[in-house]
Amino acid sequence: MIKVNLKILVLMIGIFLILLIGCTKNEESSGETKIFEIANTKEAIGKKDEEVVTLRKHYMILNPPKDLIELKELVEKYSKDHPVEDEMKVIEGKNRIFYMYFYRESEDLPRDWQPDESYMNTDRIEHHNNDLIASIIWSDADPQKEYYSYDKSKEGKVIKRMRFIEDQLVE
Repeated sequence: MIKVNLKILVLMIGIFLILLIGCTKNEESSGETKIFEIANTKEAIGKKDEEVVTLRKHYMILNPPKDLIELKELVEKYSKDHPVEDEMKVIEGKNRIFYMYFYRESEDLPRDWQPDESYMNTDRIEHHNNDLIASIIWSDADPQKEYYSYDKSKEGKVIKRMRFIEDQLVE
């Protein structure tokens, strides 16, 4: 009788822990919007003899807004709160170009995704353009920021696209 009660107790504790873990994950995935940098995806490109140095950074947006203007405002605020210009020194005679790419979470691009350069499998961030939902582009030569925001189907087909130069909608 004690063995049966012990098994039931262990089973109940196991079920409780599984439910507890499952509920905390659901709380994370539904709710407030969060942005974070996708680790190991930062790219700084430029050789000594080239006039241009490029910095590309990639971010994940959890629970992005559906409205494209709100999405633009969200990435604009994030860009102001997390400036990338200081991450690359100004070198006299060279022009810096900055790209910030923002992706949605999906089955193909989960929040814990990491690039994979293994022998038989290559999975890089540029393979996930279906989940790219916003971007910002600017340079030292033209500091006006260009914002792009996209409404995409689950498969990654662009349903609607908006382009802004600073606060002006361009079409």
